[in-house]
Amino acid sequence: MSGLIGGALKKSMKSNNMDMSGLSMFFIVAIILVVKTFLVKVCYNEVVPKIMKDNNVYRLTFVDSLFLVILFSNLF
Repeated sequence: MSGLIGGALKKSMKSNNMDMSGLSMFFIVAIILVVKTFLVKVCYNEVVPKIMKDNNVYRLTFVDSLFLVILFSNLF
């Protein structure tokens, strides 16, 4: 059991030759964050006016949805 790291064997992790630089990891995380933000914005702006039955409800901007994604990803 001492050879386990997060459920993976050390040998199998050493044989995996995936070298990720910090810059490519940053871009992957940024792309995922942008996609999540876009989905939150679109879903909120489509669903909430139908639930509230009012067209004058507040529409989320990209920055608002970005803050929501960051908030909820840090809370859970």
